[in-house]
Amino acid sequence: MTLTTHILIATAVSKPFFAANPALVLTTAVASHYLADAIPHWDWHLSSVEEDLSDKHDHKLTLEKGVNIRDLIKISLDIAIGSFIAFLILRPELNIKELTPLALSVLGGILPDMLQPVFWLWKNNNPFILIKHFHSFMHSKIRLGRHLWIDRKYIIIGKVSQVIIALLAILVLSI
Repeated sequence: MTLTTHILIATAVSKPFFAANPALVLTTAVASHYLADAIPHWDWHLSSVEEDLSDKHDHKLTLEKGVNIRDLIKISLDIAIGSFIAFLILRPELNIKELTPLALSVLGGILPDMLQPVFWLWKNNNPFILIKHFHSFMHSKIRLGRHLWIDRKYIIIGKVSQVIIALLAILVLSI
């Protein structure tokens, strides 16, 4: 699932808790990530990641040629777009009190994916290995797009499903 979609879902489901405890906002946003990953979806392809198509999602980071700038730009734009849309809809005041819950929902929405390179680099010596296993467990086994099917119609279905999920999150966020 794209980071934009994760951000929009996380912000929509954690919005009711914005006035409550910041830890609740972060926890709700992180939980939304795992639940959203259970929905069959399409993912970006990152050139610097060698993918494992098994149920383990045991990808490998391939940095022999260095950090892939295209991947960094793609990830940065994905985060910026999701954050910008959430900011535009919520229109928080520019102060710590109103920006903190939004920032925590964005962070929580993408945190599980942002931890992935840690797992890929330090597989055996990782204190967070249980989180990695849980993330893989929660991830849908039905992959839309480039993973299991070569047929273009599944790529289109995967991308359209992302748009529909993002629009539903925007609708909830707007209420």
